[in-house]
Amino acid sequence: MASPISCISIFLLPLIATSLFFRVSNATFEVKADQALIDSICEQTQDVDFCKSTFNADPRTPAADRDGLGLLSIAINIDVVQATIDDTIPKIVKTLTDPVDKQRIQVCLTDYNDALVILKSAYTASSEKNYKEVIGLITDAANKIVDCDGAYRKSPPIREPPISGENDKVTKLTDITYRCYY
Repeated sequence: MASPISCISIFLLPLIATSLFFRVSNATFEVKADQALIDSICEQTQDVDFCKSTFNADPRTPAADRDGLGLLSIAINIDVVQATIDDTIPKIVKTLTDPVDKQRIQVCLTDYNDALVILKSAYTASSEKNYKEVIGLITDAANKIVDCDGAYRKSPPIREPPISGENDKVTKLTDITYRCYY
């Protein structure tokens, strides 16, 4: 007569083996961010070197798959926008004396605050795998940065925005995000 333990093992062993196979087989479909994946995304962007250096410098990159790289690019962009709001713009404001420049940098501050809210929504949408919404939100965030740039370029006196470097970085990061999902 078979013992109760051997009867249970007859049923449990196939179940355990199946669950192990299921986990192993599913893991093979998840591609982590190797250099080939990073290159395939970055070669579609306007600034390949910026894209590669951005991903290669971030310690979270190796653990990310393609969708994770999109999420990571949004997270990096949030950090850039937040630093511009918290550090860069306040330092610039302290140096300004021209009322036109003061007004323009305030426009940029508003645009950056709006972009931050939009990017946080894009991060949430990406986490929920709602990529169509991500693309729309990323476009909206990029347009806010264009509006900031336009505050300095649309009417006299035409000037280079004092945060043009940040504007470029945010725009390049939105391009990376876009490429991760297309």
